[in-house]
Amino acid sequence: MNNAELYQKSNNLQKRDALECLQEYARKIKWKKDVSVIDIGCGDGSVTTAITKKFLPNCKEIVGCDISKQMIQFANDKFSSETTSFMVLDIEGDLPEQMRAEFHHAFSFYTLHWVKQQEHAFKNIYDLLQDGGNCFLIFLGHMPLFDVFRILARSNRWSLWLRDVDKFVSPYHDSQDPDKEIKRMMCKIGFTNVEVQYKPKSFIYNSLEAVKKAVKAVNPFEIPDELHDELLEDYIGIVRDMQLIDIDNNNVEQVVVRTNYNLIIAYGEK
Repeated sequence: MNNAELYQKSNNLQKRDALECLQEYARKIKWKKDVSVIDIGCGDGSVTTAITKKFLPNCKEIVGCDISKQMIQFANDKFSSETTSFMVLDIEGDLPEQMRAEFHHAFSFYTLHWVKQQEHAFKNIYDLLQDGGNCFLIFLGHMPLFDVFRILARSNRWSLWLRDVDKFVSPYHDSQDPDKEIKRMMCKIGFTNVEVQYKPKSFIYNSLEAVKKAVKAVNPFEIPDELHDELLEDYIGIVRDMQLIDIDNNNVEQVVVRTNYNLIIAYGEK
């Protein structure tokens, strides 16, 4: 997950969902001029930049943060400006004092499903906000990617490399009512006007190569480079077994991979 160039080229699903969900919630978020914004889990910085151009062209400051030093270095090299900067921050860790109550808006797109200490991370998000500020968070609930990783982890071939598989499965992948669970947690922390949606989504990959690149871009496991291609081939094999692949009868080379998943969309105010 530290290959910023690959992630930038293979995160179409993440970009699409972030922009679509923001468009839906634009009125509720109440955009203002001269605001301070933090993007938690900014990755390569491309989504952060796209959001500010579309929704916050006149913001005073936007800070992108990520746990990956490689991602932050890439983002600063590629996208930093007078108003935009990027820094290393672990949202599960301790917040720097100077960042508390600093931001009008906190965003997080496709990050919080990697976090195991959910309540601590949400409390940190609350503490980043100024009074009257709000957060807008989207992250994965149920996602076939996690099922495929679990199947691979049970195989003799990959059990050693994927032995910590459940560390990298969304805490809400197996949850029956994740929206209610998250709303209770946010209200307990102190958020008000909380809204949580559990929304079915789908995405189409038009080639197996596109699927491989997307999976490789978010693969959280430390696997030797020489084994990556083999892992991805076995991944595709399981996707076939799950009947997620359609082949055009008139063109065997035209392959479509359907990904049906559930997205969690959470909004709250301080």
